[in-house]
Amino acid sequence: MRDWVINVLEEIISRNAVNPAHGGPGEKERADYIQSLLEDMGLKTKRYEVVDEKGIVRPSIVTEVGEGKTIWLIAHIDTVSPGSGWTKDPFKLTIEGEKVYGRGVNDNGIGIMAALIVLKRIVDEKIELKYKLKVGFVADEEAGSTYGLKHLVNEGVFKEGDRALIPDAGNEEGTMVEIAEKGILWLKFTTKGKQTHGSTPHKGDNAFLKSMRMAIELYETLHEKFSGSDELFDPPVSTFEPTMKEKNTDSINIIPGEDVHYWDCRVLPQHDLEEVLETIRETAGKYNAEVEVVMREEASRVDPNDWIVVKLSNSIRKVLGREPKLMGIGGGTFAGILRKIGVPSVVWHIGSGTEHQPDEWELLSNYFKNADVILDILTS
Repeated sequence: MRDWVINVLEEIISRNAVNPAHGGPGEKERADYIQSLLEDMGLKTKRYEVVDEKGIVRPSIVTEVGEGKTIWLIAHIDTVSPGSGWTKDPFKLTIEGEKVYGRGVNDNGIGIMAALIVLKRIVDEKIELKYKLKVGFVADEEAGSTYGLKHLVNEGVFKEGDRALIPDAGNEEGTMVEIAEKGILWLKFTTKGKQTHGSTPHKGDNAFLKSMRMAIELYETLHEKFSGSDELFDPPVSTFEPTMKEKNTDSINIIPGEDVHYWDCRVLPQHDLEEVLETIRETAGKYNAEVEVVMREEASRVDPNDWIVVKLSNSIRKVLGREPKLMGIGGGTFAGILRKIGVPSVVWHIGSGTEHQPDEWELLSNYFKNADVILDILTS
């Protein structure tokens, strides 16, 4: 199937699916191709579409095969923007030996290709499954899932008793089984001051300076107050990081009257997000700063003894000959959303760990290894 995988991957990578929140066109062209590919296999598909605030159509594609208890396999079809530092065309598949390069070959090309390989093998080889497999190729994961998985949840596509495998995090050995995620807060801070000429700062109120002072105090306060640890996670502590900053003036010689910047907070399950927010608002208030919650996701866990965790672990041992390790992560995946509605979900894959990087790459062999483990789950 190597040639087939390369051909399909070339088509997928060439269809720019950068999330509109990151300045891209969205997932439509990629979704159209995947839906056509599935239907060419003889599979029935269902399309779920949402029009976002920019008027862009955000499609997700669902298909199913087999009978019995349902196991979902869910991949996201959007990507982040290429960013800078690429030495190759991010939207053209480059092949160097067993390595393939392009934006999305890892995140979430691993999930997309594993799902497509599994489906093609089931159809072509007439593989008998012990479960019903439902596969979702879903939009908007990279910007909060409002127009993707959360829409599917609202549409009632997930049922009591369902389980889910999300191939969207892991390690090169295939031993990492993610069963827990930290809580997430994305925050926007707007600090107010008074604009004036750069030579007369005493006549104004430097919003940028206030913003920096606030950030330092906030960073120290949060790490001191919410200092718990949990060795399930790597890193084993909560993280509170200032990240993106908006332009605050058009000229070097202007004292800015307003400054806007953002934070990314990943909070251990043992800490209450509301208490974290109260601390943030209290500190920000000292600096006349407004706080807006851009995204909030509560922490999530799945019972390590749930049958989907046990089956995945057994298949890793059987197919890869390696001992799985249950872990938690700071990133947010589809699993966190599904766990909150009572669908026990695990996150696992074998991958290069190059997601969101320039010259993102993956090993062709990893697509097949992921598919082999997933097929063992479905047939054993």
